Amino acid sequence: MDSATVTAQQGPRLLPPELLVAHLRALAAGSVPRVLAVVAHPDDVEALCGGLIAALGAAGATIGYVLLTSGDKGSPDPDVDPLALAAVREAEQLAAAAVLGVADVTFLRYRDGEVIDDGPTRQAVAAQIRRFRPDLLIAFDPWHAYTFHNDHRQAGFVALASARGLAPLPGPARGADGMLVAETAPGHVTREAWLFLTDRPDVIVDIAPGIELKIAARIAHACQAVDATAVALGIRTRAEDTGAPYAVPLAETFRTIPFPRDESFGARLHAGEW
Repeated sequence: MDSATVTAQQGPRLLPPELLVAHLRALAAGSVPRVLAVVAHPDDVEALCGGLIAALGAAGATIGYVLLTSGDKGSPDPDVDPLALAAVREAEQLAAAAVLGVADVTFLRYRDGEVIDDGPTRQAVAAQIRRFRPDLLIAFDPWHAYTFHNDHRQAGFVALASARGLAPLPGPARGADGMLVAETAPGHVTREAWLFLTDRPDVIVDIAPGIELKIAARIAHACQAVDATAVALGIRTRAEDTGAPYAVPLAETFRTIPFPRDESFGARLHAGEW
């Protein structure tokens, strides 16, 4: 199965574990698959695509996260210290990532609620992509109809624009700690993007094998899970509701976007850019 096969089907396609593994191997061309999630806040991954992350980890992928903010406004308490809250949320994110076997986590530390799809933000994400060199990008669907959370929409646009427009060009590469690791690193072409929180899915992932890991990872964000039982029930209910139209007991859905392998007309036509 090549990277265009998933999107070539009519209607959403169920990817059971064996087909997900085959797809990853095709994207990585025989190497260990590398997957990078670019999101807005701590707990976005665990809440919205943690089942996929668990499945990718079980398939042997190397996974990293880039968080645009550290969730410094994620509290109902108007008197909370934003810097102190951000420190708590970063620590909880690292713990949640560890539950899913993810050790490469980058915090770009833009202000919560103020994410903007602009040149500097794209450059910061592109520097991480050049360093991590993913085969698969995971991000918000910025075209989701009536999305009320602007950080989510902006994060989706930033992730896609960085991967498609900037990262393929030579430029800086930065480590997870933000330090420059190469002033002019080779460009990197990501093969495909999977967009979550989408209203136009074309891939359904059965997350039943990893549902307990997803729940445990989400609950690791303790300041966002005061009632852990209710959070666990909410995650399971959402997965049931997502899978119900497709007769999948527990599911997450995604919109897949293949990126062209190069800038030739044929490659761009194959990826649907013409």
